[in-house]
Amino acid sequence: MRESSESLSRKEILKSSTLLNGLTEDQLSQLAMNSVIAYAEKSEVLWFSGQKVDFFGVVGTGFVKMTSVGPNHQEITTEIMGPGQVFGLLGALNGMGCPQSAKAVTGSWYLKVNKSEFLPHYHSNTVLREHIFRRTSYRLHQAFDLIAHLSVGTVEQRVAAVLLVLTKSFGQEKDGGILLDVPLTRQEISELAGTTVESTIRVISKWQKRGWVETNARHILLRSIDSIVNGSKKL
Repeated sequence: MRESSESLSRKEILKSSTLLNGLTEDQLSQLAMNSVIAYAEKSEVLWFSGQKVDFFGVVGTGFVKMTSVGPNHQEITTEIMGPGQVFGLLGALNGMGCPQSAKAVTGSWYLKVNKSEFLPHYHSNTVLREHIFRRTSYRLHQAFDLIAHLSVGTVEQRVAAVLLVLTKSFGQEKDGGILLDVPLTRQEISELAGTTVESTIRVISKWQKRGWVETNARHILLRSIDSIVNGSKKL
């Protein structure tokens, strides 16, 4: 069911992004004024690799994944973007087509930020440029690690990789573990991991029996990340 776009503020979505927190208040206001809130249905492709679009996105609610095509024409997930995260910015900065495809994992509201409106702020704001460089470098390291696991790993390693990447962005420390407070279904986790729902349920059930994770509705508590990582490596 769609969340009403009226409950989302364009400026609040921009402010929720740590990648863009080098923007001044005036720049935020100007960008918000010229941005548009859009909705993507689950599995909807926002753009294909190489396609030129006049905007980049900031996730308001839901999840968007960035994908590339592997040597055997398989879809490989390279990044998982959730609330407050920016996708497609590289294509805006280099003036070329988007190097990866963008696809909604869940029904998602996102902000379409016009590239031509953003670039003057980027070029005139040294703090913003330096911050984007640092954050983008960090995200590239994460993306390479995720690609390595999702392209050649076992089913258990791929599910573990997805959960670990999500905890780095959306994990909340709780007594006894880290709560992955994101409303992803087993179906959506399996899609991100490139496997079947049955395999995902089997993996998570095994971890539950071993006391490594607890599940409650659509939330997952990771009680032993080390066990999940090390247990997956032994397979």
